[in-house]
Amino acid sequence: MDASCLDAFVDALIDDLAPVSPEVDVGPGVGRLVQCPRPMVDDEVLLGVLAAAVSARNLLDLVISSAVVAAERAGVPGRRHLRTGADLLRLLGMAPGAAARAVRVGRMAAVLPALVSAQRLGGVGIEFADAVGKGVAHVESRAPMSEDDRAAVVRALMVQASPAEVAAKARAIAIDRGASLAPADRVVPVAEDTALNGMTLVQNAEGRFEATLDLDVTTGEELCAALDPLCRPVPLPDGSPDPRSIAARRAEALGQVLRTYLPQSGRPMSGGVLPHVTLIRPVAPGVSGEEVDRLGFGGPVSAATAELIGCDATLTSVIVDHAGVPLDVGRAERLFTPAIRKALAVRDGGCAHPGCGRPVSWCDAHHIQPWSAGGITSVDNGVLLCRLHHSLIHHGGWQVYLGPDRHPWFIPPHTPGGTEPEHLRSHTRRTMTDLPTAA
Repeated sequence: MDASCLDAFVDALIDDLAPVSPEVDVGPGVGRLVQCPRPMVDDEVLLGVLAAAVSARNLLDLVISSAVVAAERAGVPGRRHLRTGADLLRLLGMAPGAAARAVRVGRMAAVLPALVSAQRLGGVGIEFADAVGKGVAHVESRAPMSEDDRAAVVRALMVQASPAEVAAKARAIAIDRGASLAPADRVVPVAEDTALNGMTLVQNAEGRFEATLDLDVTTGEELCAALDPLCRPVPLPDGSPDPRSIAARRAEALGQVLRTYLPQSGRPMSGGVLPHVTLIRPVAPGVSGEEVDRLGFGGPVSAATAELIGCDATLTSVIVDHAGVPLDVGRAERLFTPAIRKALAVRDGGCAHPGCGRPVSWCDAHHIQPWSAGGITSVDNGVLLCRLHHSLIHHGGWQVYLGPDRHPWFIPPHTPGGTEPEHLRSHTRRTMTDLPTAA
């Protein structure tokens, strides 16, 4: 077979994939199958096409990885003023990540004959082959291997079900082989080396904080253990699934970990005081943007966010004049006292938002009538809300009020002037009536 044979194959495949009209039945061509399959009749044919296409894709990936490494050996990239075979593949239209993977797999082929044999049968995809190659390199970086040892490692890795399992198995083999070395020859596994830990935390142009973490496996495990119970999906009040993505749930869980940490009296001091959130408020809001609420680290925030974080007792509110001189550092009655929070905990039993019920320790105490609007700090003007639903009250259009039964009731978002939706009971309410004895 030469390049002309491959060209003929590609041309035939393109013709077979030509689109057809749903009203025209032109036989079992791939174009008709993928556009207008006949229920039940074409099931087995479609499965056969899928299986054959996956095998063909695996074989073509092997051809690409083998050919690009052969091109490197022949000096083709250099003659085209390119550095590596990956640059050559990118020039031909392949994505950078896929090009780099093809070159890695091709370069490992010479020392992994068993893997190449499996690829030639079309049963091993290039992603899996790349994972096996990386796994062998990882093991070999920890302890020298003979050809027999390498073949045994390849066999152990190839029986895994996915690239992720291949990587985990390779780490286990490397740890096992490293344990047999003399103490002087042992090295700390990369995954366990705390000296490599790092974290970046920057504030972008929109005022949001962006963080990247590079943690050893122990610290990472501790982080996962802390976040796991806090980022599980919570169904909506109507029983529909939690609409938040896993990334959003993890972010909220991290915020909950921080809010749980800050109230603890045993945490390290910073500048002679316990670390806390500082909200700096002007004595009178300005119109030029220079006199707005701001945070000690994060800078300017909207009035709604200031009210949101102002409900929490883990911050210090500092009133400043037009020159930034502090006028009043907090007011005891501004924040919910431990005694009031205990009363709210008994009444609300956790987040009071319908269908939530997150535990008391996850909740902020929220002023039903804002403090800035004349609201007082009392049980009847307070409600416990988790940070998610606390944000919905301040930013999401939800409203909360204390009903005749002295329990919180919630009004879903609605268009001003439109029909007001049905009011929803607090999470702990057992009936839909608002009679005082019905709680």
